[in-house]
Amino acid sequence: MAAGVAQTYARNPNVVAVLLGGSSARGHADRFSDIELGVFWEAEPGEDERAAIVQDVGGDLHRLYPREGDAWEDTFFMGRAAPGAEKSGVLTEVVNMRVDAAERTLDDVLLTFDTDEGKLNLVAALLDGAPLHGKDLLMQWQARAAAYPDGLVRALVKRYAPIDHFWRWEMYLERGENLWGLHQHFGWVQRRLLHVLLAVNRVYFFSFKWLDVVLERLVVAPQKFAERFKRVNHLPPKEAAAELSRLVDEVYDLLERHVPGMTPADVARLRHFFHYRRPLWEERPPF
Repeated sequence: MAAGVAQTYARNPNVVAVLLGGSSARGHADRFSDIELGVFWEAEPGEDERAAIVQDVGGDLHRLYPREGDAWEDTFFMGRAAPGAEKSGVLTEVVNMRVDAAERTLDDVLLTFDTDEGKLNLVAALLDGAPLHGKDLLMQWQARAAAYPDGLVRALVKRYAPIDHFWRWEMYLERGENLWGLHQHFGWVQRRLLHVLLAVNRVYFFSFKWLDVVLERLVVAPQKFAERFKRVNHLPPKEAAAELSRLVDEVYDLLERHVPGMTPADVARLRHFFHYRRPLWEERPPF
């Protein structure tokens, strides 16, 4: 189905390349999945031209989104559960971008070590994707992306490894057993750990919708990391905090060995901020 849509886009002279991305390209799509296509243009099309392509592929148009930054998205449904059942088929999401914008994003990530999640996600899609049109160009981009730079490892670790205010989990627990706030706090810490380990393993961020797929790629990680990471969300708060604290320390253990330029002093500083606990007033403070 994706190949058929790609062929229709490829007939437009301004379309340089089409890439299948997401879980369909990575080989683990399920019943919640859609078709994700990246279409790379020499010149940006008008809205009428975008709608005409959807009509040509036989899709039920859902929405033509306005341009946001360097990309614009078209969504439509392919196939129908019954002849008259519009929008009952497979959702198809087409993310469009000019070729020069895609190459600029590659430069941002690979040369200036930009840690923006959207840009990392694009590079991941290029690397993991299946070329459907414009194979030579897409393979050039894939070859560039395959060389994960040391500078990007350092930039991501610098952004995500500092974890402070961990002590606040106790605050959420004491203030009326605010489990919503507590789990948000734990989730924030867990997200940072995943970003750090993705960098250490030189894997570009590709969203966390597929947690098991992400965890499988973390070859360099604490022992039984996947099992322990997921268990945090099922333990009682105090046990969860203790396990999460151990995981943070064990991830920090890996940094000096696997992050170029990371020193013992750098790791010690991270531990200091993570384990700091603000003094608590047991009585009314003096005036």
